[in-house]
Amino acid sequence: MSEIFKEAFGQIVEFLEYIEKTKDIKYYLVGGVLVNIYSIFRTTQDIDFVVDIESQDIAIEEYVSYLKGGNFDPMQDWDNAILLSKETNILQYFDQKNYVKFDNYIIQRANPNKYKKIGPIALKRRVRKELFNKKCWVESKEDFILSKLVFGGWQDYSDALGCWIRFESDLDVPYLQENSKFLHIEGEFELLSSGVSDPDEFFEKLRRNQ
Repeated sequence: MSEIFKEAFGQIVEFLEYIEKTKDIKYYLVGGVLVNIYSIFRTTQDIDFVVDIESQDIAIEEYVSYLKGGNFDPMQDWDNAILLSKETNILQYFDQKNYVKFDNYIIQRANPNKYKKIGPIALKRRVRKELFNKKCWVESKEDFILSKLVFGGWQDYSDALGCWIRFESDLDVPYLQENSKFLHIEGEFELLSSGVSDPDEFFEKLRRNQ
């Protein structure tokens, strides 16, 4: 990873640790930034994470005021970012030097969409890790796999497969089975656990099974 990326990573982790300590806003990292601890290393340009402002009854406007205080830069402006986040539950902005993009997912428990249901599930099982010399909260190995199968792209499956191969003997398979059903991705998990090692073959079999 470049020094620019590591610096941006340090900025956002320090911010997230601070608001958890002072505002009790829980967070955890997700996505490509975790591949070097969970899967096969690859470069990534963005840093993705989830925050739970809902449990503290904090409005998005108040949360954005904290981001402003941290000197983060919105993609357009903060007013538009707030409006868009109310539709998508995602805030997108840049680090303090405007180099690295952050995808800031916001937990919404009432949303039945599988892309939103994974958020509170993974929050319950977040784990403490050291990443780029920073202690931080990240999603568990099992939830890394589940979230990758939920989002379902070619790279997502490759990442999930890498984690499965690397940690198969250590994974909580009953948990994965139970929550793959809850998230309506049981077909995807069955193919993953059956040993389909080629993403193209995975998607072809998934298409035939639907």
